[in-house]
Amino acid sequence: MNADGANGKKCEIKLSGVKKTYRMGEVDVPVLHGIDLEIYKGELTAILGASGSGKSTLLNLIGGIDKPSEGKILFQGRDITILEDRELTEFRRKSVGFVFQFYNLVPTLTSKENVQVSTEIADNPMDPVKALELVELGDRIDYFPAQMSGGQQQRVAIARAIAKNPTMMLCDEPTGALDLKTGQSVLKILRKLNSELNMTILLITHSAPIAQMAHRSVHISSGTVEKVEYNEHPPDVEEIAW
Repeated sequence: MNADGANGKKCEIKLSGVKKTYRMGEVDVPVLHGIDLEIYKGELTAILGASGSGKSTLLNLIGGIDKPSEGKILFQGRDITILEDRELTEFRRKSVGFVFQFYNLVPTLTSKENVQVSTEIADNPMDPVKALELVELGDRIDYFPAQMSGGQQQRVAIARAIAKNPTMMLCDEPTGALDLKTGQSVLKILRKLNSELNMTILLITHSAPIAQMAHRSVHISSGTVEKVEYNEHPPDVEEIAW
């Protein structure tokens, strides 16, 4: 793996010339137009862009949910774009935790049981109770989703993602369905996990204020990287409003 000369961190994910085109009937629709990007170990990176800019497509490619039409994606030096479906499934199972805008919890399972769904497929899982404690829900382990607020349900989803002990966590608009105060509580948890677990986190957002909490903000526009900004002094989450 490469090291960044500026901060000495290891390059965990490297994208080179990544393009993605979808076939819609008889028409090819290009979404990504040659993305070159490096993500470093232990970094909290925001992928910022308007709806339709290609940021969610980019996240899906990094997470092995989809494959690029052209280009390479290296994860810890391994080209995941050439993996077979079975190998991609193994990659996602071992290395990636996903958090989406909607929580996707099983309504008939408690928070602990929802987290256990993830740990049962992992090789070296975290104890579900510990995962819930990390997201400050140690007192809600026996609660069902309907008994919890939206912010609490999203934190259960985060606990489910980290309980696999993944190398990186990919978050697609995790505060999109939440009000300001609740969204801030979720962002505080993400920053805490990044700091305490040295977990690599990619955060998709359309909100420039939210992107300020990251170490770097990668601006995506019309399927290309428009610019990359370093946030030397990210603000406290309580100072962020959107």
